[in-house]
Formats: sequence, C-alpha cells, structure tokens
Amino acid sequence: MTLFNSVSPRIRALFVDMDGTLIGPDERVTPVVRRALKAAHEAGCHIIPCTGRTRFTAQPIAEQLGIPLGYAVTANGAVAQHLGTEQLLLCALLSDEVALEIAREVYNLGAQIYLYEDSIVYDVARSRAIYHPDLPVGPWAMPPRYQPCPDLLTRLPFTPISLATFGSRAQIHPLLPTLQAKLGDKVSILQSGSEHYWGIEIYANGVNKATGAEVLTQHLGIAREEVMAIGDHLNDLHLIEWAGVGVAMHNAQPELIAIANHVTASVYEDGVARAIEHFILNR
Repeated sequence: MTLFNSVSPRIRALFVDMDGTLIGPDERVTPVVRRALKAAHEAGCHIIPCTGRTRFTAQPIAEQLGIPLGYAVTANGAVAQHLGTEQLLLCALLSDEVALEIAREVYNLGAQIYLYEDSIVYDVARSRAIYHPDLPVGPWAMPPRYQPCPDLLTRLPFTPISLATFGSRAQIHPLLPTLQAKLGDKVSILQSGSEHYWGIEIYANGVNKATGAEVLTQHLGIAREEVMAIGDHLNDLHLIEWAGVGVAMHNAQPELIAIANHVTASVYEDGVARAIEHFILNR
C-alpha cells in the first residue's frame, strides 16, 4: 500500500463507489469532486458509478456528477447498464426458490429481511422493496417504495435482485457464519453499511462489484490494467483487488486499506478528486 508515490498507466475507466466514497451522509457530491470527475470525463475516461445501491437510489447521485448519464454498476455488481439509454448488459436475479429459502433463514434468526426489485427503468413502481410486517424496520423503509408483505416467506410479488438485513454491527455480524454455513455456494454474501447500520446483502452466486465491472470493461474494450477503482467498504474488496489501480479511501474499512494499491484522502476531504488528479489527470 502506498500513498500516491507512482504514476499509473493511462486510466480509461474509473469505477467509483458511492456511499463513503463519492458522497458522505449528506448524499451530496462536492463541487471539488464534481470538477475532477468532469475533467476526467473530458480527458476520455469513462466515469462509472459502482455501488451497492439499486438504480432507483443510485441515479439521483449519478445525476450530481456533472457529466451525462452513462454506464453504471448497481446492486453490488448484479446489474450493469447505461443509465441514459437503458442498455442492459447484465442482470443477475435470484431465483424465487432460493430467495424464499434465504428469507426464511433470516426471519428464523430474528432479523428483518428486505427483498429488492431492480428495474432497468427509473421508476419507483418497478423498483419495489418489501419486508415482513412482524419485525421492526429501519427509518429508511418508507412508502411508496417500501411495503410490508405478510406472505414473503411463502410467495413473492417479484423476482428479487437481492435480499438484505441491516442493523448495528453487533446485531448483524454474528448472523454471517450461520448464513454462510446454511446457504453454502448457492449465493454470494456481501457486507456493507455505515457507522450506524451494518448490512448483510445476498445475491445470485458469483455476484460482486468486480464481476459487474468486468462485464462493462469487456463491452468497452478496456483492459483491466487501464481501470482504476475507488471504494471504502467490504463490498468493494473484490473490485479493489481486480482493478489495475485499486484505491481505498482514508475512511475505508481496515480490510480494504490492507489490500489497496493506494490510499487517498477521506470522503470529507474530497479523496476521490485527489485520486483523479494524480492518476488520471497526472497533476
């Protein structure tokens, strides 16, 4: 791990995480970061948001970047598409059978389970999230998008892109070994979250941000060595390891900092802009 002590090969694609990387708790992209993103875009670099958010919550952030809507990797790599044209390159859904099995396992552990729909269009009616009404929900679970579903342990109103459970790290982290042991290699289990809520998110087998990014780079004809990725959390581990230049935010989880090629400043100090200026703009 180094702190900007060498110049990389030409970077043709930047995969950048959102929460804790592009944006802080206020969910705003700062003017400094916006200017750097615009300069990188004008220099010919593809700016590709790469987030655990579904399109419905990712697009409002993408619209702050100051550049035309382009490609994005959402749902932790389960979906790769162009936000402007809605061209879909990847959409890895869970099967209903596996989703119901997961829902029952999480419910039996006493944790709330959220099932997410990820439409290829930006529409709340086709980007639903459901939960079980018997258990408490987080403050973000507001209608019309979030809806209680008393039957979600037996039948689903849609085929989900993911299932997740959130709470404090002390509440959620102990569930991980049980879920890994019971679900085995049927699914991909990722961790993410914030200082307030820790999350376990479950996707189709093989899904992670790196696999989604690889679909896009192959489509664009970009080599892995020409890719920079910036992130801060455990769901960025595969992406940071895969990218030619893997950059961790200063506020990143220790596990991510340990495997990153470089460390930039924190999200509160416009770390994304500093990394762009060094590796893409060569300033």
